[in-house]
Amino acid sequence: MNHEDRLNEIVNLVRRVRHDANNPITAALGHVQLLLDEPAAQDPEVKECLVIVESELRRLIEIMRQLNEVRAEPHG
Repeated sequence: MNHEDRLNEIVNLVRRVRHDANNPITAALGHVQLLLDEPAAQDPEVKECLVIVESELRRLIEIMRQLNEVRAEPHG
């Protein structure tokens, strides 16, 4: 396997990982947002934890977006 083939293989792996990770991350974010509307989320400690989880999930979504931009550049 030459360098270009290996690079394309890595890019394809990154895209598959991004695609496979995106769905559960998005689902988890939706659940956290629903929980934030629940009465129990009015407890300051609970709300703080949920806001942190929401923030970290949004961060993961941004990382996944950046992975979508990974491309194999032509050599030469």
